[in-house]
Order: sequence, then structure tokens, then C-alpha cells
Amino acid sequence: MNACLMRAAGTAAALLLLVSCSSSGIFRAYSGERLSELQVAQIRGESYSRQDWLNRYVDSVRFARVDDMPIEESAVYNRVEVAPGFHDVRVYFYWDLGTQRGLAQALVQYASTQETLSRTLRFNARAGERYIVRAQPVFKEGRRDITNIAHVNFWVEDSRGNIVVSREAGSYLPPQ
Repeated sequence: MNACLMRAAGTAAALLLLVSCSSSGIFRAYSGERLSELQVAQIRGESYSRQDWLNRYVDSVRFARVDDMPIEESAVYNRVEVAPGFHDVRVYFYWDLGTQRGLAQALVQYASTQETLSRTLRFNARAGERYIVRAQPVFKEGRRDITNIAHVNFWVEDSRGNIVVSREAGSYLPPQ
């Protein structure tokens, strides 16, 4: 009985360690030693709750790149830390498909590279400030799903709600 409890406790501790290491969700987009929250700017992508008649989904703004630094496995990170200064932050709209696999996931991967669903936002990040990247999907006529998104507009706000990158600057402009 004690051996069983000890094994269960060990398994629980290992699982907790694994979850705590992988759920930090913060991508450091600077080199060197970790800086304090007062020395960096934090940028997070907004999440949006969506519900159909059976399921609840969480769509979100994800990060693809900061300056020249690509973010691999970007769905793991919900925040980015940057050193103060001007940065080019590449974001995309991530449409949650729940447990669907195959073509549906490939569609999301494809969408993250499309100019209509992603954008590079340039702004001056201040040390100690927290920013949020917001998104507004614009749909074509009919269904409101990923196959029917015309484009997504993005903008950035600081922690006081001041607009740092305007909707106009983060809007999709079709090629002429």
C-alpha cells in the first residue's frame, strides 16, 4: 500500500513538474540572462471564446516572429518578453479547432502564413509595460468559420487601454 502511494505521489510530482515547465507560456525574445519584469516589455495575444451548439473554443492571437527571431511551436506561448525599444512583432489569428485533426489542422497552419490572417506590427515597447495584441476577424457572407474569413485586423493596446498600434496600421490592405 505504501509503495503504491509513493509511486502515485512520484508520478503526480513528475506530472506537476512537467506541466509547470511547459505552461510558462513566455517566449523570451532577447538574449542573455533573464531580466526582471521591470526591465522588459510583455506582449500577450488576446483570446476569444466561441461556442457552437455543442462545443466551446478559445481562438487567440499567436506570435510567429519577433524581429528576426522565429517562434517555433508558437501555440505553446501566450506571451512574449522583449527588451525595450522598437520591435517588429509578427502575429497571426489562431482558430481553435478543438480535437479535430488532419486537414483542419493543416488549414490553421496554412492560415498562419497568409497575409490576410497575419500581420507584422511595429512599435516602441517600454520597459515594465504590458501590451495586448487584439484582433477582429472580418468574415465573407455566410458562415462565421475559418473557411470564410476574409481577413483579420490587428491592433496593440498598453495596460491602460491606450492604442499603441492603431487598427488602421494593423489592418489588412488588399494588393492593388
